[in-house]
Amino acid sequence: MASIKRIDHVAIAVRDVDQATAQYIGLLNAVHIRTEILREKAGDVKVAYMQIGENVLSLVQSLEADGFINQHIEKHGEGLHHMGLEVDNLTEFVEEVEGKGYRIPLRDEFSNRSEVVLRPRDAAGVVLQILQWKGGSDATIEDRIERIRLLQNQPEST
Repeated sequence: MASIKRIDHVAIAVRDVDQATAQYIGLLNAVHIRTEILREKAGDVKVAYMQIGENVLSLVQSLEADGFINQHIEKHGEGLHHMGLEVDNLTEFVEEVEGKGYRIPLRDEFSNRSEVVLRPRDAAGVVLQILQWKGGSDATIEDRIERIRLLQNQPEST
């Protein structure tokens, strides 16, 4: 049986990553780790990674007018978009979830991780991104921050 190891990150949908980054730095003394452009199956996004205490926060801005983040903002406003959960074995997790009758609408493969996304209707209104890091889990927040700084977050195929 696969197990959830930890909350990897919380992602916030924003209209402007740079403005939101400044807000979180000013409001919570968050530490900006890096900002990057991600090319995902669901659309291109700009992501700022922030450290708040022992936690990672991702601020996500759509780079496409009809991108999934903009669709979310149009329907719900800016705010919580998804929670990323790290598992010890993604393949087992997927088999278990599908065996219980749940659908997985999105699967994605990157150079540094594999992930699936679960529908909000299956998790009390929250999008859950379930991921497994290639190369194993990070032992400390410092290790996690270093992984983000060195991120090679490229899709396996386009």
